[in-house]
Amino acid sequence: MPRECYSWQKPVAEYAPVQGLTRRLFIAPETCPTKCMSIWIVHLDRQKMKASDGAFDVHDDVEEAIYGLKGRMRVSTPNENRILKPGGFVWIPAGMPHSSKPLQNKVVFMAIYAPARSGRERNRLVSAREGKRIAHEIIKNAAPWHRANHR
Repeated sequence: MPRECYSWQKPVAEYAPVQGLTRRLFIAPETCPTKCMSIWIVHLDRQKMKASDGAFDVHDDVEEAIYGLKGRMRVSTPNENRILKPGGFVWIPAGMPHSSKPLQNKVVFMAIYAPARSGRERNRLVSAREGKRIAHEIIKNAAPWHRANHR
């Protein structure tokens, strides 16, 4: 019989795909029968991270909300930059190329993905040029209220 709710105090999985980046998995298909969202706590260590080559992450068909917990970081899309501070949110539409750069030595944020994203899935990387093309298509096909707020 399925449980009515799930709870845990520690991450159930931890991934370090690159030096200076640690993703701690809390809610995802590996941990409970979620289909609509997954939640990660992500730690960035600016001193250990390599310089970015201008590539953007893309996860098709998955929206991302980022909530700042500690430190400041720049969240970039091909045409915009936002500074995320503790207590602030950034929302990234499905398929939008984006990148994150810590502005302080230690940055911690919560990443919420909808629908649920497994820890086994890898981000697709695109160049800055390809990112601009993708972003243009997303905005062009967005709802009118979205276009009006992103000029």
